Amino acid sequence: MLFPTERHYRINDVPLIASVRRGDLEQPLVLFLTGGGVLARIAYGDPEAAPQDFLDHWLDRIGWGLIAPSYPCDHPIFAQAMPELGLGQWAATLAALFEGIIGETPRRPLIACGWSMGGRIAFALVRALRARGVPLDGFVSLCATPPFPRLNGDPPAERLLPNGLWDLTWAKRDGLTRDERWSAELDAIAAVEGRIVITPDRFGRHYRMNVPIGLWGPELEPFFENVAPRAVADELREAGTFSGADYPLCAAIVPADSRDHRHALTDPAIWGSITVQSLLHNDLGSRSMSELSPETWESIRDCVWQAPARLTRHLSGGHFFFVGSHGAAKTVEHLQALHQEMQRIRSQLRPSRP
Repeated sequence: MLFPTERHYRINDVPLIASVRRGDLEQPLVLFLTGGGVLARIAYGDPEAAPQDFLDHWLDRIGWGLIAPSYPCDHPIFAQAMPELGLGQWAATLAALFEGIIGETPRRPLIACGWSMGGRIAFALVRALRARGVPLDGFVSLCATPPFPRLNGDPPAERLLPNGLWDLTWAKRDGLTRDERWSAELDAIAAVEGRIVITPDRFGRHYRMNVPIGLWGPELEPFFENVAPRAVADELREAGTFSGADYPLCAAIVPADSRDHRHALTDPAIWGSITVQSLLHNDLGSRSMSELSPETWESIRDCVWQAPARLTRHLSGGHFFFVGSHGAAKTVEHLQALHQEMQRIRSQLRPSRP
């Protein structure tokens, strides 16, 4: 059963569910890119939940809109899964969805917020939006994983379900399955709030699902058991992994707690480096630095050097830091500040453009 704000769509022959709230047409619109195994409902909640525990409530209070799409999966709200869905097709679908929603406000600022596996589509999304003439103001990482492959020599750690979807119940990290880690996250949020935000039963019924493996993006070595090798070059190209021109201006809201130590320790550097490449390719790429005055060069240099730190915020919590009234409110406060900082950085660099 769909929630009141949700609607079925079928775009590019891809079925999806999306909750759309347009907000103030003069204010930014947030495209929430959900992670692996959890519907985009994690951004707006379920009918039994308190609205203030989710991003949508706080975005609404400042007039910002929200588009929160969920990809086709094995949750009962979908008539059928789509295990063959890949990054390129999903990105093109999201771009078409957004273009249809903005209607007569095509220059409305769009900010993509990628949570966890939602970061894997960041570059492909920029390319798909550009093909429709839609600029992305920026990408904000919420514990997001970029579409960079790894080469570590380990045996495949993941497996597929009989329906062809990625079985997220299988692999363990730090001795815990994903469901065990997610349960610990919800317990930690309840401790902060002094009440339960999402019960385990509701999380299982309303949020939990399994994933098309193509949305994970490229890997240099087999990542899934019993899956035929795929053309790595094609996957890298589809993900825009090393394109540069497809890199968005990135910000990161970084969890501070050790429960998500990988993102806590690496996100500022990873997304900061992508931002520097974005500025180099997209904001400064056509300008000859040797023709600049020393003062202009120093201004550009300092702006680029400082951009990663200026576009990073830290927030107490783990992988679900944006859930719960405290975390959701603070996340939206950071989103406002980061969007303003993105605009300031672009303004500082604009005089240097030809």
